Amino acid sequence: MTTRLIALLQAFGLAEGGQKGTRLADRAAIATTPSTLLRHLMQLPAPVARAVRVLGVDDFAWKKRFRYGTLLVDLEHRKIIDILPDRESSTVEKWLRDHPHVEVVSRDRGKEFTKAATQALPHAQQVVDRFHLVRNLAETLQVILGHCRAEIRQAESPSPAPEKTTEKNVRPLPTATTWQQRTPPHVEKAHQARQASRDDRYRQMTTLRAQGLTQAEVAQRMGMSVRAVRTWLKRGAAPTWKRHSRRRSVFDRYAAYVLERWQDGIHEAKPLYEEIRAQGFPGKIRIVQRFVQALRDDPVKISLPEASGADRFSSNTATWLFIRDPKQLTTAKQAELELICQRSETARKTYELTQQFMTMLRLRRGQEFETCSQLLRRARFLNCVASHIAYSRTRMPSLLD
Repeated sequence: MTTRLIALLQAFGLAEGGQKGTRLADRAAIATTPSTLLRHLMQLPAPVARAVRVLGVDDFAWKKRFRYGTLLVDLEHRKIIDILPDRESSTVEKWLRDHPHVEVVSRDRGKEFTKAATQALPHAQQVVDRFHLVRNLAETLQVILGHCRAEIRQAESPSPAPEKTTEKNVRPLPTATTWQQRTPPHVEKAHQARQASRDDRYRQMTTLRAQGLTQAEVAQRMGMSVRAVRTWLKRGAAPTWKRHSRRRSVFDRYAAYVLERWQDGIHEAKPLYEEIRAQGFPGKIRIVQRFVQALRDDPVKISLPEASGADRFSSNTATWLFIRDPKQLTTAKQAELELICQRSETARKTYELTQQFMTMLRLRRGQEFETCSQLLRRARFLNCVASHIAYSRTRMPSLLD
């Protein structure tokens, strides 16, 4: 390979990496592999380390939950300058002592990095990056909004109570020969779905016949037999396919005894199952439960209004509604946010202060920090955020960058 070809492959690797760099090289009619491209990339000399004034320190995972390292970034030039094998304070402190020209250290809230920066560079300004400022904000918002839930729910109309009838309708018990087990809910839902499909096919069939198609043409168009179309139209409705005869069960021999015990006041499936199992019942308890369910009265159904945002209120979800840019929220989320602010005066004031603080962060208006900080303190709100960034009042623009 010529020197010029190697230099071109190295440029592809620097721009796109191994896999994408290979695709880019293929477009330039250069046949190579990702491993070859990365091998030439590793032959490049390490970049010359320049003096770092604003340093970003954060950890990353070599193998999550087992082994972590430390990433060092020049925040002014947005370049990674070094990677440390672990995140111990002694390792970070040693690196910082070798670079005494660092003036600002942007770190997370971990104690290890705080200890290393304090001991190695006592003259350096320690600040918190924007991500962790927002994390501090979110943690405080969760506490505040958690206390606002009762205030938000107070405006909700009380749920209607079920009407109590003076006369209780007692359903007559079946006989031992007519008693059938209740159909499981999932089976009933499947039957209803198939019946809805048949009803729709019948409506389509009648519509096609009304448009002038013959029964044979309708059958060909719908993928059915002519006989089925003729039968459905003659019936005047879609077939229901309900079972007309009673299905036999291993429970039939013990039905009379269970009905007698039911009238004696034993209404639970488990003791009934144990009694008939002692008599030789070979089935499972689930069979007894389905037969017993058929004897119970239907539960009272209460018609409630549709659930509102107050019913679904969660401090965790509301926190991110408060932090996000209002322009990025959907119509439904905006309505939910408006409902929260209308029902709670505390939540409304909190939202105004939060948006003012987030606007300052998004637009990097460090000069507004003093005014915002005074408002936050006056409201006795976000004390943890103010304490973390109190160090960097004079360097707020650098912090926000």
